[in-house]
Amino acid sequence: MILLVELLTVLLPLCYALLALGYAIVFFRREPGLERILTPSLTVTLVLHLGFIALRIAVFGHLPLATVFESLTMIGLALTLVYWHIERIVRTRATGVFVLALVFLFQTVSSAFIGHGGRINPVLRSPLFGVHTSTAVIGYAAFALSAVYGVLYLMLYHELKVNRFGIIYARLPSLDILAAMHERAAMVGLASLTTAILIGVMWLPRAFGWVYGDPKVLLTLGIWALYVLVVMAQRFGWGSRVHVIYISILGFILLVLSTVAVNAWLHSFHAFT
Repeated sequence: MILLVELLTVLLPLCYALLALGYAIVFFRREPGLERILTPSLTVTLVLHLGFIALRIAVFGHLPLATVFESLTMIGLALTLVYWHIERIVRTRATGVFVLALVFLFQTVSSAFIGHGGRINPVLRSPLFGVHTSTAVIGYAAFALSAVYGVLYLMLYHELKVNRFGIIYARLPSLDILAAMHERAAMVGLASLTTAILIGVMWLPRAFGWVYGDPKVLLTLGIWALYVLVVMAQRFGWGSRVHVIYISILGFILLVLSTVAVNAWLHSFHAFT
């Protein structure tokens, strides 16, 4: 099985490169024949990526979250999964190039540096911990996707505001569709992060003791509250859509900065290696 793991380690970046290229061609040139096979190709790549993760779990006995490079492939998988879900609902492929180029970057770095063994914290072998971290990763990936859609919305909004009708106007979906994709991604992220928090509240104290004052826990709760505000504002029309999108992008920036701060400077029980 190690050989199959190594084969998929090399194959996945190639699959994502081809997908990103295909979505880019459709974005810039509108090729109907190619467009018809993009979603099935994305589904096949998603299945391969899921198989890669399952093989690593079977071979190494833990979720691939012990190192930064293992986490990158999980984030890439989560981004692909959330994007696949949203594409099937909204039925537009125009934003795929932006998402899959990011996934390609994550998976390429992961495949280049991911290890095939080593010592890990035993807590990573717990099934409940696996559910907790998996739902958290899906939540973070959905927030990243929401931020991408938010940036695309703002790009198109400002193009229309100055009456400039270039490639952005011609190829991107309408503002309403981008707003719907942004909202859907934020809702998926909030639901996933809520699940991760609930599991953490019930189980993590038994594994680590009293951890509610941990910097990572406090920052995560703050970001969760911010996204509750974003989703509620989207659903009930509080404030302008542009302001809500700016707040959601700020939330994602804070999420990234808090993750860097916890890993680089703050002491947290979330360090596993």
